[in-house]
Amino acid sequence: MSWWTRIKAILRREAADVKEGLSKVGKSLDAELARKERAQAATPEERIDMILQEQQADDARFEELEAKVRGESAQAESIEEVAGEESAPASDA
Repeated sequence: MSWWTRIKAILRREAADVKEGLSKVGKSLDAELARKERAQAATPEERIDMILQEQQADDARFEELEAKVRGESAQAESIEEVAGEESAPASDA
């Protein structure tokens, strides 16, 4: 394989990665635009419900982060992992 073929292969991979990234950005922008359009067209009651849902989602994310910071989720995962290892039969080679 010549050096030119290798360079072309690298550039093709990079182009595919950029295309995939731009596609993801485009989809997220479309979703955000659709959300904004729904918010503008909503009645005041619907808008209040949207705001409350956003706050609940934010609260859930903060609680998850708080659990990670405090080490609670890692501790729970390690307890489950240890319990799983104890219940699994030991394999002797």
